[in-house]
Amino acid sequence: MEKNYDIIIIGGGLLGCATAYQLAKRNAGKILLLDGNEIASQASSRAACLLTRARTKPGLMEIVQETYDCIEEIEHLLGESLELQQCGSITIASSEASLKEVEALVNAATRFGIPNERITRERTQELLPWIDAEAVDVALYMPTDAFIDSALLCSGYAKAAAKLGVELRPNCKVKEIVTADRKIAGIKLCNDEIVSAPVVVNAAGAWANLLMRPLGVGLPFTPVRSHFWITEIDKKRFPAGHPFTVIPDARAFTRSDVGALIIGLRESHCQAFNPDTLTEKLEDFDFNKAAKWTVLDECAPLLKRYLHDIDDLPIAHYMSGPSCYVPDALFIIGAVKPYEGLYTVTGCCGGGVAAGGGMGRLAAELILGEQPFVDPIRFAPERFGEVNPFSPEFQQRCADARSNKKGG
Repeated sequence: MEKNYDIIIIGGGLLGCATAYQLAKRNAGKILLLDGNEIASQASSRAACLLTRARTKPGLMEIVQETYDCIEEIEHLLGESLELQQCGSITIASSEASLKEVEALVNAATRFGIPNERITRERTQELLPWIDAEAVDVALYMPTDAFIDSALLCSGYAKAAAKLGVELRPNCKVKEIVTADRKIAGIKLCNDEIVSAPVVVNAAGAWANLLMRPLGVGLPFTPVRSHFWITEIDKKRFPAGHPFTVIPDARAFTRSDVGALIIGLRESHCQAFNPDTLTEKLEDFDFNKAAKWTVLDECAPLLKRYLHDIDDLPIAHYMSGPSCYVPDALFIIGAVKPYEGLYTVTGCCGGGVAAGGGMGRLAAELILGEQPFVDPIRFAPERFGEVNPFSPEFQQRCADARSNKKGG
């Protein structure tokens, strides 16, 4: 490893690798990306992987579209497929509140040119053999939505960045961010080696605030448990490539998985985790997996209207991971005050796979002083003022953002 770089990125997950790729394609100089583990091995390998295009919050559709554009660019650059699965999505409404959400999605998608159509119960049943279509009042079909293996996408960003000159250093843990007179000077590794750079990007995900604490800065997010269940294989009932669903009235989503069904459920009181308790590897961390059946018992009755035999459905696997939630459920991207040269890209709020390409682009534009392609103000790290992300009260605000989340 060399001693001097123009930019150092801490974190080899989706957001760090996407930022590295976006910087490299803009010829941003000598870039080093480090991760304490293997690239794409932590939270980025535990995602539901939905690339939902239509969003009602300003700027988010542009950010997601950038991810789709990045996938196409990377496949061309590397000469290999990232295995994007264009299966389409179906958003289901069965109440007045969810119908209003569907109407808002239709308006947003139509303005942005995203194909969408309301489909009949018969067509819904045809596309989703497992569903009880009688429970569906309105079904909104968006045929161009897709999903992708999140670890494969993350690795694609990393390989593309490396091909453009970024130096990747997996299994290289950062001990601290080094400053001098409120300016970034570089990083110190766990062996106390100093690597210099005037710009450091903190994309360390759930661990990001551990690096910020010695600087007296708190990023406004905390890790909150996201999880899903995977059924046993039934290829006839759960055919590969059928549309993924978003069911707000059941606080649920579903997605096909090689002849099985992935079921994501959101409990009424989501669980936050203090970053101090995180292990270096997520496979060693207890996400309170013992409560998975309690959560299933709470949430399953809402989904039962649509999946009538959920009580007896054989479950083969359970997956949990930390998703970085912000009180307003919007991302954290930009300069971290009061340090010159310190930036962050984090707070994915459960949407890092879909938004990663655009989040990385916005971060790169802000670092390089380019005109941002979306308004960065709503994603500014300081928008909540001073926060203590280690306080139970703030962590509860972040957990509530997931508990109250609408849509996919």
